[in-house]
Amino acid sequence: MKTIALVLSLAFLIIGWVLISLVRNGGALKPAGLIKPAEIGSEVVHIGRQISVRLYPDFQEARFVVWRLESGDDRFMKIVEAARVEYQAAAKPVLSDLREMGQDDGCQKNCWYISDLTTPLPESVTKDAKSGEFVEIFVQVFKRDEVVPDACETEKILTLQCVRPISVREVRRKLKTPAPHVFMQRYLKSQFYLFLEAN
Repeated sequence: MKTIALVLSLAFLIIGWVLISLVRNGGALKPAGLIKPAEIGSEVVHIGRQISVRLYPDFQEARFVVWRLESGDDRFMKIVEAARVEYQAAAKPVLSDLREMGQDDGCQKNCWYISDLTTPLPESVTKDAKSGEFVEIFVQVFKRDEVVPDACETEKILTLQCVRPISVREVRRKLKTPAPHVFMQRYLKSQFYLFLEAN
């Protein structure tokens, strides 16, 4: 019994040392797959339904959900609307477009905001970002042949500009057909990245 306790203690010490050295020396955090690469198909509403099911626990815990849409693709709003319709809750989330309003509308709970990639968030939302009651979903278009910039290879915590090329590189071999694909990655605790392949 003493031998087992000694071995377990030694194993935990080694694991702790490895984790501490990774944090100090820069083991880069990588996005984790959430929705596997699949063909988009003709109906993008299916993507919204899948997101609603996969992120249900995160939506339940969050007071605010911010959809950060890359401009120029009309499919994105269809996905957001489909996710909202499919979301199984007593009351559907309040949907506000920050691109049109320019500021917060005073929503207190179960609020979904539409924003672009560069618009600053309302103060009420950024306060809750620190408490963990906040989910951000970045929706972007990707190209299969994207190159990862050298600067992204050395980043410890990936920036918005680096998450997409690194994520595409990780899933590229899983894109079996020439048809456009979609996939979703989770990064850090409350950031999700939905990538739709350009037509």
